[in-house]
Amino acid sequence: MKTFDFHSVDMRVVQNKKKWFLIPLVVLIIAIIMGTVYGIIFNGAVFNVGVDFTGGYTLTVTLGTSLDDEATRNDYETRITDIIENPSEYSEDLAEMNVSGFTVRDISAQGEGTDRALRIQFTAKGYSDVEMVGTNDEGSKGIIDYLSDAIYNELHEENDIYGVKVGNGDRTTATVSTELIITAVCGVLMSLALMLIYIAVRFELMSGFVALLCLVHDVVIMVLFMCIFHIEIASTFVAALITILGYSINNTIIIFDMIRDKKRTNPNLSPTETANISVRDTMTRSINTTVTTFITVAMIAIMSAIFSVTDLLNFCLPLMAGLIAGMFSSVLIAPSLWAMLKEKQNKKLSSKPLIVSEAEPVLETANAAPVKDTNLESFFSGDDDMTKAETTSTVSENEAAQDSSEPTADAVATPEDNAESSEVPVSDDESDKTL
Repeated sequence: MKTFDFHSVDMRVVQNKKKWFLIPLVVLIIAIIMGTVYGIIFNGAVFNVGVDFTGGYTLTVTLGTSLDDEATRNDYETRITDIIENPSEYSEDLAEMNVSGFTVRDISAQGEGTDRALRIQFTAKGYSDVEMVGTNDEGSKGIIDYLSDAIYNELHEENDIYGVKVGNGDRTTATVSTELIITAVCGVLMSLALMLIYIAVRFELMSGFVALLCLVHDVVIMVLFMCIFHIEIASTFVAALITILGYSINNTIIIFDMIRDKKRTNPNLSPTETANISVRDTMTRSINTTVTTFITVAMIAIMSAIFSVTDLLNFCLPLMAGLIAGMFSSVLIAPSLWAMLKEKQNKKLSSKPLIVSEAEPVLETANAAPVKDTNLESFFSGDDDMTKAETTSTVSENEAAQDSSEPTADAVATPEDNAESSEVPVSDDESDKTL
């Protein structure tokens, strides 16, 4: 079977950069629309922030073996959720207190056999711990105690044979405190700064700047994904975020390493051509790495959904979105942005005027070899004496031009030289007369 070869494809990644830049903008618009809808439905809860960040309350409802049936379990979950979110409809005491505003965050099954139970986590905005749990005084009851009675009365009346038990409610503190969140954010920012320094030294500052923008893009896309599908943001989301940062920067560095090699081997290529060829040569590697990782994470997510492992599912879903966003930014955004900035840099350098000193043309003229006039040479070719005189005059003028301020003895004809040059042969008779 013949495999597809990307080397035969004319990649035009940079030419379509406007399309690549438009896709994240579309995702942002969708997230804003969905966030507005969720804010209206869930009383301002644009993001589904879990109890790991906000804290909350828990109730445990033991229902025994009846939870083994999937349909029965779903029915119990629906009824319990309705009781918690609309408590005034199921309890006269809560109706007198005008209690409302509870939101169920998670329902999970735990235990086996007759001890099998549902653990419900919910939040109660606007109520203090004293109001919810009560005080330590004897006979003091909180809202959560009345809520437990309402759940028991509602389920016990119809299903007494299953021995419904509702455990005492408890306060769930935020496991991810503000201090831990600040520390995690500082750690991420420090890692981004170190990545920028490394890429700037290893490649160039522009490459580091582009890689940093791509990492920011990946983080924003993951957050928008959680907003669009209203997935719970728990402590596992922070782990997925850090994983994608390392994964995405690895793919981006591969592209920049290929760009550097192409610049060395083909320095005459334009930035656009260099980026397109680099993407083409690394496309197979990028696709294989991302697809194999995505399939593995997707299988884990499917198994987590089947066995109701919520924490693991909340880790896999943003991780899958981050894998797609990381490949998109590494293959399409990074080379397009690098080529665009590089083209602007080259235009600025080419637009600067070249400063040439006035002395350089004089030196070049003085040091240049004498120009030979072939017309004069052919014209005087019949007279050897005139040719010699013309040649001597030309040499004298060139030597005088090299040092016009201080004439040398070679450049000025002496009387002895003139005598020698004008010496005429004397006959023997004339020499005898002279003597």
